[in-house]
Amino acid sequence: MSLSTPVSWVVGAWLRDARERRMMLPEQGAEALGIDAQALLAMEEGRRRVSPRALPVLTRLYRYDDTGALERFLAERPATGGEARDAALGHARRLAACTRSASAFRWHATGLLPAPLQTRDYARAVGELPAALPGAPRPAPATVMFLLDERVIQRGGDSARLMAEQLDHLLDLQDRGIDIRVVPESHSIAQPCGHLVEIGLPGGWVLARPGPEWVDYRATDHVAAGLDDAMGATDPDYSREALHRAAASHHARAGFLRRPSEATGPDSLGRGPMKTAAEREAGPHEGPAKHPGIPQHGRTSGGRP
Repeated sequence: MSLSTPVSWVVGAWLRDARERRMMLPEQGAEALGIDAQALLAMEEGRRRVSPRALPVLTRLYRYDDTGALERFLAERPATGGEARDAALGHARRLAACTRSASAFRWHATGLLPAPLQTRDYARAVGELPAALPGAPRPAPATVMFLLDERVIQRGGDSARLMAEQLDHLLDLQDRGIDIRVVPESHSIAQPCGHLVEIGLPGGWVLARPGPEWVDYRATDHVAAGLDDAMGATDPDYSREALHRAAASHHARAGFLRRPSEATGPDSLGRGPMKTAAEREAGPHEGPAKHPGIPQHGRTSGGRP
């Protein structure tokens, strides 16, 4: 394991995400640097270090605003098995970008919702920039799993309206094929409160642990036992029911149903406007179905984990 690992892997993933969101070919980035396309792909896969000279050339070409953050992260020199920290503004957004360049990832959340699942309003409420970036949406990795502690979806307090919208969004993502599991409240959580993300990048596996003001990345050659334990406690049917129960509870506290015209645009996973739980249950020619516990008159980088 080189001293630049996992720095090279992570920076390469960020650059690949920026290039593909601009719908640019590797040859275009390579031409700007005066290298061949295979050399650029080696940078994106972490097999070749991104030089301080190459970085600003690529970020200008891709119209990427986080050049300073990438420069500071590139300066990290973790020891073998050590952690590299991204503490610049937008760290949660960059973590989401890293997952978009992965072949697979699992994200376990015991505090706030993962950044790629957040609505814009939720992201603002927890003090983080939305995970979505300008440019073309990118397809989700082939293998994606989000593991949510049940208390994460039950929290809300005075934010019932915001959480009702957020739960509708999670149910809509489930309908569109995103694997979202709810870890029962009765399950003993092995990890501390927060997030643990296992990311499969071209160079190898990385464990990311977001904090309040940063994300720590560590290269690893084994899967996280805590994630396996949490996944083993989940059940798809229970997860669906738990999300519906939480949505109904937040809607009841909010005292209204969100109208279809209030739907938002694409989320950070590249999917279109979400539907409410009531809209999903309604037939094609029927009005909104009555959702248990929801009055008919109506609808907390990792947000900063």
